[in-house]
Amino acid sequence: MNCPVCHEVRMREVEKDGVNIDICPQCKGVWLDRGELEKLMSEVREERQVYNEWYDDRARRMREYDRDAYYPPKGHSPHYPKKKKSVLDRLGDLFD
Repeated sequence: MNCPVCHEVRMREVEKDGVNIDICPQCKGVWLDRGELEKLMSEVREERQVYNEWYDDRARRMREYDRDAYYPPKGHSPHYPKKKKSVLDRLGDLFD
């Protein structure tokens, strides 16, 4: 079959997951027959569902990690290093 855009270029047929896809080597156009896009998209939707479940679980774990990192258990206080006094603070201490 010739490319509908390039007219004189013969398209290549590539099989992907049981679906024959026509590709023009010159303009890189892709043509699908009726129903082939739905077949390809059904597999994408299945993979997307698995990815969404993984992503939601990962997001939940990250929220729990963030909560635990910012709010230590009761009875423990986070250790913060003492802030160094500036020169003006030290001068103020001289006059107290």
